[in-house]
Amino acid sequence: MGTAAAHSVVLVVEDEEESRETLRELLELEGYEVQTAVNGSEALAKLSHLEPCIILLDLFMPVMDGWQLLDRLRSDGRLANIKVVVTTSAAENTPSDVPVFVKPLDLDHLMRTIDAVC
Repeated sequence: MGTAAAHSVVLVVEDEEESRETLRELLELEGYEVQTAVNGSEALAKLSHLEPCIILLDLFMPVMDGWQLLDRLRSDGRLANIKVVVTTSAAENTPSDVPVFVKPLDLDHLMRTIDAVC
């Protein structure tokens, strides 16, 4: 690991501050530029001027949850091809068409998944 291109941007959409900051620190140590959002609405605002190689998306958040954001991404031609990885505390009832990581996260496996995309 640690071979991320300097321009590879990861968007972490997570309402829990500790989880969000832990992911930010890990990804920055691996060479990624990291942007964060505390809910789907904030993520959409950032996506108006940001093109991440991958989005790490929590499903359960206030304002606009991960399901709503995923629907918006899929319906927007400019955003539909951005790779999404779901991070959630609930293993059941998750999207079947994107990788899902259940909390607590297996960080080695998550980093391999991100490295493969970015």
